[in-house]
Amino acid sequence: MSLLSDRRFVTLLRVALGVVFVMAALPKLADPEGFARAVSHYRAVPVVLERGLALVLPPLELLAGVGLLLGVLDAGASLVVLALMLVFDGAVAVALARGLDISCGCFDTDGGAKVGVSKLAENVVLTLAAYRVWTGNREWLSLGRRVSRVVDVE
Repeated sequence: MSLLSDRRFVTLLRVALGVVFVMAALPKLADPEGFARAVSHYRAVPVVLERGLALVLPPLELLAGVGLLLGVLDAGASLVVLALMLVFDGAVAVALARGLDISCGCFDTDGGAKVGVSKLAENVVLTLAAYRVWTGNREWLSLGRRVSRVVDVE
């Protein structure tokens, strides 16, 4: 069995992604106006959608992160994380191609990491991890599996 298919490795990735997404959501939830400004810097969506995106994205990140951490609805949570990472990859790549000198808005609504090749590489690694979690065996240390087993027995 290879490391990539080992359920313990997939669990490690699942928990790590959960932590990343929870930690990314918290500052955005605390400062929705600041996050809306960070979204606007990308110039990727129409202005009328920026506020809505800034209000919807952090709770989605938080829910997906908690789902991954606890292993509850982790198939859906991992798919949401994968989809979000693909969107983030695209946003960073487009910002890079446009030569925008902006912070990513990932973990901080004011400043933070700059959009650049290293941020894109970091995002691609997280995307690959999300893909592996989505396609891998997520059962080990999963609260969702324990709950379903209890329900099946009754």
